[in-house]
Amino acid sequence: MQPSDSEENINNFMAITGCQDYQKAQSYIQMAQDKLDNAIQLYFDFEGVQSQGTQQKPQQDQLQQRSNSQETPQGRVQNSNQSMRRQPQDDALIEKYRKYQEEKRAKEGIINKTFRIGAGLVSYFFKNAPNYGNEFLKYLQQQQIQTQIAFQSGNFQEKLKKANEETRPLLVYLHNHQNLLVLQKMSDCKSLVANLNRNYSILGLLNSPQVNEQFPNKPEPPAILIYKLDIVDEVVLMEQISLSLDTNFEVTAQRIKTIRAAFNKEYIYVENLKKEVNSPNQPNLNYYYNNQHPFQYIQQQQQTQVQVQKQKEDQRERDLLIQQQKEAYRFAEQQAMLKKQRDEEQRLQEQTKQIEQQQKEEQRLLKKAQLLSNLPEEPANTQGISILFRFVNATRTRRFNFSDKIQVLFDFVESQEDDCFNDPHAKIDLIQNFPRLSLKDKTESIINEVFVDSEMEQLIVDEQE
Repeated sequence: MQPSDSEENINNFMAITGCQDYQKAQSYIQMAQDKLDNAIQLYFDFEGVQSQGTQQKPQQDQLQQRSNSQETPQGRVQNSNQSMRRQPQDDALIEKYRKYQEEKRAKEGIINKTFRIGAGLVSYFFKNAPNYGNEFLKYLQQQQIQTQIAFQSGNFQEKLKKANEETRPLLVYLHNHQNLLVLQKMSDCKSLVANLNRNYSILGLLNSPQVNEQFPNKPEPPAILIYKLDIVDEVVLMEQISLSLDTNFEVTAQRIKTIRAAFNKEYIYVENLKKEVNSPNQPNLNYYYNNQHPFQYIQQQQQTQVQVQKQKEDQRERDLLIQQQKEAYRFAEQQAMLKKQRDEEQRLQEQTKQIEQQQKEEQRLLKKAQLLSNLPEEPANTQGISILFRFVNATRTRRFNFSDKIQVLFDFVESQEDDCFNDPHAKIDLIQNFPRLSLKDKTESIINEVFVDSEMEQLIVDEQE
């Protein structure tokens, strides 16, 4: 049975570092969240310094004994601090951060007291800076580019500040229109995509003079640029990686993974320097190498950091879920509105059709009444010709003058009640049964010309389809 990924990382960790303590190796792997490179860096950062200090352990024991012999808490603090070796660069960074905090508080005080309106305007313009990240997302949609890289919306300054709050570096992908194949090749590298989405805040930007103004440097696209904020919130370019069709993105993935490991190390270091200024009475990890149990303290700090990071990730997931629910609600609302509009249009169409049908029916009934009123007066019983009309559902008999036109016969039939017909709206023809004769083409003829020397006739009312 092959070992699991975690077991393999522990074995590799012990082989590379020479650590013989399995539990300690496992703890370092857990602190680094199963990232072998980060665990090895943490080990050499802390255990390496500790091993160098083993030669000075007798002196440290003496200092510890002196510390225990002091009667006042102030004495114990002073002796403990004496056992911690401070580096010159640490003092310089602490002093730089202290001055930065003082200047920041002073500026905030002035703004709060004097320039509240101006500060509001500055905040307004900052929040309403051009959203170049959103332009890149629209570009991907227009070009129908499918990618699993989690590009975000926003501008450079805004995303860099947010990434710093989330304890992440900001990775900027600078793109131009001629390098779609490079972007596609980068998106096809699964290890790179997984590494980026897990460890970085990602901002995609289209190359333009306006976009280049946001960068401290002027890179040539296509390129990957990795930024962070230093101890005084100044922009620092950690790495710039030029891209082309010849780029090996598997190697790039390992390179970016190493950069994130360096960021983690730097972040722990800077945060503990900040504690020296913000919370001077708390023990500082950077000056805790020579204490008796540094590993347990490191482990506790790493666990706290993991918990904070997990809380942030949980909050991001909750925010994403809320956003998805809002979008789903808006979509459902739009669909309901569209359905309501379609139903209303259909109702109006049916209403219009019904009105038209009603108007046609009124016109038809009015025509029947007019035809009936315009019929020639029926002659006496001994005069004219008597015609029997056979309808589908009834028969009618009436006398007509020999001088009447055949059209008068059609007008009489059309003026009869709807019950006489199978379909009152159908066109009709009058058929003489014997000899077989259709009268629809003889409407202008005189009855005497069609029915010569006849005093009685029968006509069939034929409803045509």
